[in-house]
Parts: sequence; structure tokens; C-alpha cells
Amino acid sequence: MSTTTKADGVASVDVQGLSPRELARISFRDATGTRPKPGMRVIDCSVHPRPKPGELKRFMPALWRERRLPMGERYYYPNPVGDYLKDSYPESGPPGSDAALLSRHLFDESGIDIAVLLPLTYGMMPDPDLQAAICSATNAWMAETWLGEHNPHGRFKGSIRVAPVNPAAAVAEIEKWAGHPHFVQICVPMQSMQLYGNPCFLPIWRAAAAAGLPVALHTEPETGVELAPTALGYFRQFVAYAAYQPITFINHLTNMMASGVLDHLPGLKLVFADGAWDICTPFLWRLDKDYRPMRPDMPWMTKLPSDYFAQHVRFVAHALEGPEDPALMEEWLKICDGGRTVMFGSNYPFWNMHHPGEAFRGIEDGLRRRIMGETAAELYGLPATVEEARP
Repeated sequence: MSTTTKADGVASVDVQGLSPRELARISFRDATGTRPKPGMRVIDCSVHPRPKPGELKRFMPALWRERRLPMGERYYYPNPVGDYLKDSYPESGPPGSDAALLSRHLFDESGIDIAVLLPLTYGMMPDPDLQAAICSATNAWMAETWLGEHNPHGRFKGSIRVAPVNPAAAVAEIEKWAGHPHFVQICVPMQSMQLYGNPCFLPIWRAAAAAGLPVALHTEPETGVELAPTALGYFRQFVAYAAYQPITFINHLTNMMASGVLDHLPGLKLVFADGAWDICTPFLWRLDKDYRPMRPDMPWMTKLPSDYFAQHVRFVAHALEGPEDPALMEEWLKICDGGRTVMFGSNYPFWNMHHPGEAFRGIEDGLRRRIMGETAAELYGLPATVEEARP
């Protein structure tokens, strides 16, 4: 890697031709510093394990094993200084593929008690059968490795990956894995060809509600089909994409409310696992205001949108969200009922890791305990202590 210094004294990095490992410039130490452990139970709701090269194909039928899959690296909007913490790379394999290294960083050095694993797939595929096969293989891989041989302590919990473009296969995966003791939620991509209130997706949400499992939505920033992130087209820079992409929760949530999904399935829980909790309150104010005169369009809606939100929706907080001043942060959290709707997630092994010792520091202790672990324990039905998590 070569660097040059411009006339204004700002160092510029020549990133051409560098591998993702060489590009990474932010370390685990940069992200965590000398911050103390949080001193309370922490459930990390956003940890992203990845299979080693070729590992996923071992869990795919022969029909798909011969199919060439994407490399699993970044899409059109790469981070200029690397997507991952530079010391999250094990000796071999991509970041998040080594259970021992991940456990050391999160459990031993960060003070996290339980990690909810949310593996990212290859993004949306134009072939619904291939995407369903990738999700099915991901679940089998998770069950055998991270939730099996790597999980003697019971501190890893998993997410059932399903392909919404193939509802029949998605329902089959939910029914197959819902009884597993360590799968605690279902996960779908934030990107979709259709809004999730579309009736074609109702069998998936019905199966999730019947299984008593929340549905997490997370951006799939890999190598599949990448839709325009806005209704007006594509951004040019990473920063614009990164700031805007989590806000697409508004599209899905509004559509699911207005289409009656949350009325038909009162037990359905949605987890927007890629941030944006800090903009939900103004959105709900606006939605409540417009709902009142528009009720004839939505006779099945019996409550205010904000009431559906409190009952059905949870957010996983990102590190770069909300006010920096703890007093303002606490006030904003109380306005959006953060003790009930916001959960902690580290986003490990990505560069913008949220360290639990730093997260929500300085706010009221009871509110912080809710965000750092109690809300997630209630949502996922997790044990009160690490000792109780052991099989």
C-alpha cells in the first residue's frame, strides 16, 4: 500500500489493486481501544459469521455443487478503507470464519455473553431456486458448525436464512429448523423486488408467527443483484449508500402495516437489524398524522401505526447512530421507547464495530440494561445467565 500527502496535509491512500485484507485499515484495537467491559449482561444481536471458501458447497445437493457462486466480497459500493477490521482476518479464510478468533474478540475481550449470529448470504439472486439452495446450505452449515461443534457453551444463537423470492422453500426451511434449540430468528434480505406487505410473502410471515420466531431484515451487501437504493436511482459514493440503506425499513414497515399483515398476524415480530432506530420517531409522527384521515383506505387497521410499532418492531443499533451527547441520547431513546424497541449489536467483524463498553455509555443504568441485553432476552427467549445457556 502506498500513501501520498496532498498540499493540504491530508494523507491519501492508493487502493488500486489491493486485496480486501490489504485494504483494511481499522483494527479491533482501533474499534475497542481501552474501553472497559460493560459491567452488565450483553446480548449481541448482530454478529456475522462466514463460511470458509468452498465450505458452503459441502451442504448443497450435487445439482448445485457444480454451480459457480460469487466470491462473497463487496458489491458496487466498497468502503474506501476496507469493509472489515484488519485483525478479524484469521490465518486462512475471510473475517468471521474462525470461531476461536471471533469468540476471543467478543466473549473474552469485549464482555459479550451471548452472540446472535446473522450470516449474510450472497445477496439477491435472479434464480430463486439457487437462492433457496444457498439459504438451505447456510442453515445446515450453521447447525453443524457454529451451533454445533463450535457451541459447547451454548452462547451462539443462530438465524434461519430464507429466500423470500421462493416462498415455498422459505416455509420449508422455517418448518425444518424452527425446533432447533439454538435458532432464535428468521432472516430475510432488506433488498426485495417487492415490498414485504405483498400477499405473495404472507406464507413466510405466517410460518414465522406460527413458529414464534422474529423475522430480521438486514442489508445484503454482497454480490447478488443490487437494486437502486433509492426510488430515484443510485448513489455514487459509499457514504451516501451507507447512510441511506438502513432507512429502507420505512418502505417495508409502512407497506406491511397498510396491507394488514400485522393485523392478520398479531404475534409477528420484525427486527430491523441494520440500524436506523434514530429516525423512526419522526417517521411514526408523520405516519400517525396521515393515518387518521386515511382510515377508509385501510379498514383492517384498528390501531395507530405507532401502536403497531411498539408491539411488532425492534431495532438493532449501529455504532454511528444517534446523538453523541449522552443526555441527548437518553432523551431521544425515551421518546422512541428505546427500552422496549432498541437492542445492542456489535456488527462484528465489520469496520464500524459497536463495542459494548462504549455503547450507550452515560445514559440511565436501567435503560442501558434494557438495550444491552434485557430486551433481546425477552424477544428471543434467552436465558438470564451464561451458565444457563450451556446445553
